[in-house]
Amino acid sequence: MSTITKLSMSMLNLHRGLRSASLSVCVLLLMTGCSVFSPSERPAEMVLLQPADGPLPVLLTQRVSLNKWGQQQQFIAIGRFTYQQTKLVALLPTGQQLLYLEFDGEELTQRTAPSVELPGKEILALIQFALWSDEALHNSYRPEQGWALELTDRRRQLLYNDKVLLDVLYAKQQVIIDNQLKGYQVMIETLEQKDLTP
Repeated sequence: MSTITKLSMSMLNLHRGLRSASLSVCVLLLMTGCSVFSPSERPAEMVLLQPADGPLPVLLTQRVSLNKWGQQQQFIAIGRFTYQQTKLVALLPTGQQLLYLEFDGEELTQRTAPSVELPGKEILALIQFALWSDEALHNSYRPEQGWALELTDRRRQLLYNDKVLLDVLYAKQQVIIDNQLKGYQVMIETLEQKDLTP
């Protein structure tokens, strides 16, 4: 394999890794409160996508900084993506496990710390929005259902009935997510990335 090909593959994997950082968005939902939408305007449920349509197999360790109402919280997220399944573990800085999430394309398994309730399906849908291919998103978020997508290499936006719900910006080694539906911003930094391609 030529040096140029290796470099190109390395850059592609890094870019995918940055997109993968969105997997950490799951821990954001821990802090979610009121929505900017009234119950009558509540958007349709985000769509779960198949692991087979996901990114190249990768193992990621990331630092997540959540800003909501002027307060900041930090988490560590470890995600494993393969074409067969998605696995995610979210940890508090103390090392306490907050969430375990697994999806094989049919069944979603979720375990949380005692007294913590997290919407696993929504968490995974958010992860997939930032990580899966443009084609997979276009096939699942259909205009006739009220969805609209704006997708570039550096930014992704999800709109419902002309309102921006999610804005994802890829900047250098960070991913910045503005969840306008839930009212928070998050910065995600990839600490370690391991290629799992056979």
